[in-house]
Parts: sequence; structure tokens; C-alpha cells
Amino acid sequence: MANMLNGFEGARAATFAADVEQAIVINFWISIVLFISVIGPMVYFAWKYRENNVKDEEISDVTHHTTLEIVWTVIPTALMMVLFWFGYTSMSALRTMPDADTAITVQVEGSKWKWRYEYPANKDGFVHKLGGAYTKPIQDENGKIIEKGTMDKSALYVPANTNIILEMTAPLDDVIHAWFVPAFRMKEDVVPGRITKQWFNAEVGEYEVECAEYCGTDHSYMYSRVVVLPKAEYDAWFESNEDTPKGNYLKSGDAILQQHGCKSCHAIGTDKVLVGPTLNTRVLTKEQVLDVINNGQDKLGYAMGAMPGGNDLEAMGFDMTTAEEVAAYVAGGMKGEQPASFATCSSCHGEDGAGLYGTSPSLVSYDVDLLRNVLKNGKEGMMGKMPAFPYVSEEEISAIAEHLKK
Repeated sequence: MANMLNGFEGARAATFAADVEQAIVINFWISIVLFISVIGPMVYFAWKYRENNVKDEEISDVTHHTTLEIVWTVIPTALMMVLFWFGYTSMSALRTMPDADTAITVQVEGSKWKWRYEYPANKDGFVHKLGGAYTKPIQDENGKIIEKGTMDKSALYVPANTNIILEMTAPLDDVIHAWFVPAFRMKEDVVPGRITKQWFNAEVGEYEVECAEYCGTDHSYMYSRVVVLPKAEYDAWFESNEDTPKGNYLKSGDAILQQHGCKSCHAIGTDKVLVGPTLNTRVLTKEQVLDVINNGQDKLGYAMGAMPGGNDLEAMGFDMTTAEEVAAYVAGGMKGEQPASFATCSSCHGEDGAGLYGTSPSLVSYDVDLLRNVLKNGKEGMMGKMPAFPYVSEEEISAIAEHLKK
């Protein structure tokens, strides 16, 4: 499970998400204006008319100022009406349920500490019932995973561009929960013994669901996902008796990255940089390439052996005076005219930088060989030390590599 809420990084996946975000932004800036218009003059007058700066005989008896009073009444009132309007229209979009005859209604139950989803019966009378607890991975004292976590059936699967109505409740002997999807800008309380409703219409993608109401011991593990599928794919699954349309999520690269804690250090599918490099593309900075050229690398265990650096690299024919030119070429995705000194690099990494069939690291992608060698041996460089994960299986490494290609 990721250690942060995902979905705020520019994602506005539901049809009403932009309206909600607009209302929040307008509310924020009008609040700033009102705050400054009150606190600013207050601080100024407190300073200007402080006791040791004004004599009693200089104080005049002012009863009122009609123009000023009109201004400070009309302008705040107008701003409050603007806040009301955008708040009202965005709330109306959220709270006006679509026609149930043209929507899919799913029953949602929140309980300590899991979400459950029950669909209408399909043509054969089969009812899909998904959900359940997100099981925490169990690790030994060395961090090795003894028992994997699971989320293969704890997701809500829905078709894209379709109105989905959620009828939500919790058992009578339970507590209040809140079904929160950051990418939808949507949250709804789930109350024992009551039915609350919410709806959404979203585009294809996978979106995290969190419980946003503290509900006890495993509150932070009350986790799920909304998986929005192309309509044809959803319909084929819905009319079948298969548990999920996505196969076994437990064995997917995304699940494995979460189970081993990779996402706490590495971002995926974004340009954002966390502790380590972003994994969706193999992007080396010019500074990183220069660091390896100057200092070498002897941590990855490739068949070619250690990567020489500095004088040793120069002894092999590499022109150190053009190191920055080579570094810029590699960091730029190996596009444009190839520096002459790259011929020394290509003897191990290949003309295309792909690593000569796994005998040395790929410079252009996180392939299976690179992932295997980094995970099995760890890595140390200018960004810090990556620990080894020797217990990650070949099947898991292949699943991660396949996931990163998407």
C-alpha cells in the first residue's frame, strides 16, 4: 500500500471534479482577499494610532462615514454571494443523482476495516460480490515478505463514461466511515443503519479509495480502488461469472511494487521525483552519468563486470575531455549526433544503449535485467544507497518490468 494519498496530482477523473476544484480555488482566493482586507487595515491602524503616537487633543469625534460603510458592506456581501454560488453549483452537481434507469447502482458496505461491493444480477442471475480487507504484507526481521498482501478482489470495477450510483451503508454495530476518492474530488460518509448515496461518471483508469473518517485500529489499511474499464471490457466481465475482469491483481507489477514498498521512494507515471528515480522511464541526468564516468560502478553484478571510471576508463580509450558531451547525449535520450567517445561506452552498452542483451545495464529503459541486478545487488550512487531485495522472485521482477512498459 502506498504511504500517501494519490489522485491530487492533476487528476480530475470524474465529470464533476473540475467544478469542485474550481469552487475550492475561488473560495481560497476570496478568503485570502477578505483576510487581508480585514487584518491589513487593523494592523496598520493599530500601529498608526498607538498610544504613544497620538495625543488626546488630536482625536476627533467621528460618528460615521457613509461611503466607507456602504463599501465595507456591499463588497464583502458580493464576495460571499460569489462563494455561495460556486459552492451551491458544485454541490448540486455532486448531490443531484442521475436517472437510476440509465445508471448502474452498486451497493457499498463499509465496515471495520474493509469495503464490499455488490452489483445487480446479470442476465444469468449471477451477482458479483467483491471487496474485503486489504491484507497487510507480513515481513520477517530482515524485511523479507513472508505473506503477501492482497487487493485482487477489493476493487470496484465500473464502465467508463457511465453514471454509477453508490448506495452506501455500514452495519448497525459498526462505526462511521467515509468513502473518499481524491481523483474524483469526492467524499461521502458511510453511516451505520443509514443509506447514503453518491454518484460519479469517470474516465478509464485506476483510482485509489481511502477511508477519510478515523474508524479504529486498521483505519489506514481500509483501502480499495475504483477500476474504470472500457465499456465493452466491463460488459464482458459483468455477464460472466469471473471474480474480476483484471485477473489476479496480486501478481501484477503494480501490486508487487506496493508490497515491497518501492512506491515510497520511486514515483511511477509522473515526472515527480521522490527519494529515488522515477520508474516509468529510464531517465538519467547529466550529473548522474558524469558521476558514473568519473567514479565507476561496481554494485550491479553484471556479466561484463565492474564499470571502470576516471583513469581506468581513459586507459580504455575514452576521452575524458568530452565526458560532459557524452553525459549530455545519454541524458538527452541518446538523440542527435553521437559523440565519438561514446564508442567506448557502446562496446558494453551497445550502440542503442540497451545493454547488449543483458550483459551490461540498459541506459534507456528499466528492463528485466536491470531490475534484477539492482534488486538482487542493491545500488549506490550520487542519489544515495538502494538496498538489495534478494528475496524478490523472477516472476515478480518480470511482472514489474511489464508494468513499467505501459
